[in-house]
Amino acid sequence: MRIILFTGKGGVGKTTMAAASAIKATRYGYKTLVMSADPAHNLSDCFQKKIEAYPTKIAENLYGMEINVQYELERRWDVLIDYIRLFFKSQGIEDVISDELAIPPGLDELVSLLHLLEFYEKKEFDVIILDCAPTGETLRLLSLPEVARWFMNRFFGIEKKLFKLVKPVAQPVLKTPLPNEDVLDTIQELYIKIAKLKEVLESEETTVRLVLTPEKIAINESQRAFAYINLFGYRIDCLIVNKLFPSNSSGYLSKWIEIQQNYLNEIKTCFPVPIFTVEFKDEEISGEKLFKLAEELYDSNDPTKVFFKDEPFRITKEDEEVIVSIKTPFLSKETLKVMKRGEEIIISADQWKRVIFLPQSLAFKKAVGAKLINGELKIRLR
Repeated sequence: MRIILFTGKGGVGKTTMAAASAIKATRYGYKTLVMSADPAHNLSDCFQKKIEAYPTKIAENLYGMEINVQYELERRWDVLIDYIRLFFKSQGIEDVISDELAIPPGLDELVSLLHLLEFYEKKEFDVIILDCAPTGETLRLLSLPEVARWFMNRFFGIEKKLFKLVKPVAQPVLKTPLPNEDVLDTIQELYIKIAKLKEVLESEETTVRLVLTPEKIAINESQRAFAYINLFGYRIDCLIVNKLFPSNSSGYLSKWIEIQQNYLNEIKTCFPVPIFTVEFKDEEISGEKLFKLAEELYDSNDPTKVFFKDEPFRITKEDEEVIVSIKTPFLSKETLKVMKRGEEIIISADQWKRVIFLPQSLAFKKAVGAKLINGELKIRLR
């Protein structure tokens, strides 16, 4: 199964590109689902068709879905949410506030990713396209499996059998309710799914596509997104530069064509992946016009093709040392901070942090150095 995630700065047309890419995938005979992970859903507006919180048929082999987070939480995670709500109430927090606090930050993004895993395991579709929120939210989405795994290791790393023995003694002493077996089962199930999800997102069949416009702010944001997506271990296989003015335009647009061309040259020079371009249209693209746009995308290529293959994360051995290599393009050594703690390597870049869980064989090795070489961070363990 092929999985493609679309993201970019707000207003660059990522939803349009995701929708048109899904349409083009169906032209190659693929059964395709395009899902919206953006809380501000606009797939329905894009297709001019009501899209539900479950796969909704749009055309032959084409389905859309706009996730309803509240519905999903109540349907799938009611046991866990009820326990969290009960915990807050035991701390004297009022009902209304405890209801709000029972949905932790990031849980809506996790629901989106768990849907992705569900469809991946069912193999019901050949292609899944995820229309993500603007880059900042997408980075939070992509960091979620690792953050959730770290959180669950720290706070729920307790054997169920041991917990059963301790609970009868501990419960009368404590002022807070301890989770019952249903809650522990739900947490265990969630942990297993998060581990599988991480594997799916890091696999060669999953890639991210950045959509941008030929503007300085969009380019700068795309560079940061490119760096952080690589840092989290995910693959970017192409960029789509949208809203280019036609080269035969004249008058007022002449100067803008020159500016855009300079920015396009800059994009082609600094990003090490294939670049596809889409011209600015003289009408709004939605509904049937999406099907026309689909023909223009990716030139004559299959839209599900992996246009660029790379390894953003790898572990190699050199003599007596083990080298952990992470792609970090567009980042400076002043931006990066590296720390090893037990089986974890923690890498910080601005406000983003990645926690890499090392295999047991490397857990007791010491970090003896780190260098940034040609956009790749190399951490030496001995």
